[in-house]
Amino acid sequence: MKKYIPEHKVQRMRNLVTKQFGSKTKIQVGYGKSLGDHVEGEVWEEKGKKWTIKNGITQTLTKLDKARNSAIMPLFCPKCKKKHMRGQMDKLFWKLYGECSNCRISYETKLKIGGNYIEYANKIRSENAKDWMEDLTKVAQDFISETNRKGYITETGKIEDWSSQNKDEIKTIVDENVENIKSQITSHLEKLNNKD
Repeated sequence: MKKYIPEHKVQRMRNLVTKQFGSKTKIQVGYGKSLGDHVEGEVWEEKGKKWTIKNGITQTLTKLDKARNSAIMPLFCPKCKKKHMRGQMDKLFWKLYGECSNCRISYETKLKIGGNYIEYANKIRSENAKDWMEDLTKVAQDFISETNRKGYITETGKIEDWSSQNKDEIKTIVDENVENIKSQITSHLEKLNNKD
């Protein structure tokens, strides 16, 4: 006994084999809004959402797609396209530089051979120090803004009374300490840069 397969299912299989994902297999009667013909990879907007077609499937594009794709480590290095990325070092270098460990190591080796590595390392140190100093000033500003409170509860559960503190005095002390730390760091970085 032969099993009957409807014609529209056979046509659907033919379309899939020939990679004609959007081709119709049935005739449908009724009202339908024409959305236009969209091809693979095209991006369009409809009802406030962005859409695209990937591998024959219509998908929405979200704001987090770019961040999600940058966080996922690919199988092969996008720079050299040779190395299979799977180790801890590859994970680290992917997060920091967006390449495999071999690419980063060969880049830094070329810098050492060319005599530019010390300049490169000093630049990284100074940028890190600059970022750290910006974070320090933000923490200090947050601390100063917190002195407006009348009391503070410690980790042990004691309530400390801060109402008698002078906010201007605390601000000058914190600002002096922050500037002192900044000047020490910049002088240390200048010594490192002049030494090399």
